[in-house]
Amino acid sequence: MSEDRSNTDLDRIIDGFLDWVQIDKGLSDNTFDAYSRDLKDFALGLAAKNIEFLEDVTPGVIAGHLRDLTDIGLSSKSIARKMSSIRGLFKYSIYEGITKFDPTEGLKMPRTPKLLPDVISVEEVESMLEAVKLDNPRGLGIRDRAILETLYGTGGRESEIIDMKTDDVYKDIGFVRLFGKGRKERLVPINEVALHWIDRYLRDVRPELKGEKRSTVLFMNNRGGKLSRMGLYNIVRRWSKAADLKGVHPHTLRHAFATHLIEGGADLRAVQEMLGHADISTTQIYTNVSTKYLHEVHRKYHPRGG
Repeated sequence: MSEDRSNTDLDRIIDGFLDWVQIDKGLSDNTFDAYSRDLKDFALGLAAKNIEFLEDVTPGVIAGHLRDLTDIGLSSKSIARKMSSIRGLFKYSIYEGITKFDPTEGLKMPRTPKLLPDVISVEEVESMLEAVKLDNPRGLGIRDRAILETLYGTGGRESEIIDMKTDDVYKDIGFVRLFGKGRKERLVPINEVALHWIDRYLRDVRPELKGEKRSTVLFMNNRGGKLSRMGLYNIVRRWSKAADLKGVHPHTLRHAFATHLIEGGADLRAVQEMLGHADISTTQIYTNVSTKYLHEVHRKYHPRGG
């Protein structure tokens, strides 16, 4: 055990770890905030057990924290995320020479079920797109149609669509550039219909929204600023409700993009590349969705399917 106990001040180590992961991993703001909350809750739990220093944490303490999380009714997914944050903290402390032992090593995590994503049909996507009122003031309907077409046409994440710049659209080759997790760049094909609506928005709407401001952001809010996550969510919710669809959010269109490609016979590796998944097992969940769809079609249309 170290003689200088002040070097293991828990709050300082947590702050150092958070700074490190934000710079090294390029975490999104949401993920960074989740890490921060998880570790501050962990620190409070240690304080309640009169544990002030990270080097005093034992496997039994970690197991007790895991039981506490289970007892308050957290889902397996939430517990797994919190424990992942704690594991990261100990890996960092060992790397920095703060501690020599990882009490989370060998800990069995609760199994997190792979839930099938919520998917809407091709017809439902079409109904939502057609529900957009193009005569909305200041061309916001045209903007909204361009956003929805881009979400569905590229399978982009919310943050990727929000962060798009005007020069990320390569109309001549039919691609857009997206920056995913860790600022990883990828080129994704985009269809001509989506490009048409982006072009119309750029020509007829964006100049008025931008006004005198100097901005390279592609999709703007009605004040000429960068669209927020809530702003994007509200756009999707507004037009999905207009089409009598329930529970639709921006990520629903990403799920629809992937599922409809696989249903149409697309190669799984190609879909993985377009989605920006590091691991193909993440993409494989859409094959399960597609299988479910095939069963529904079989039940509905086969003479013996009923």
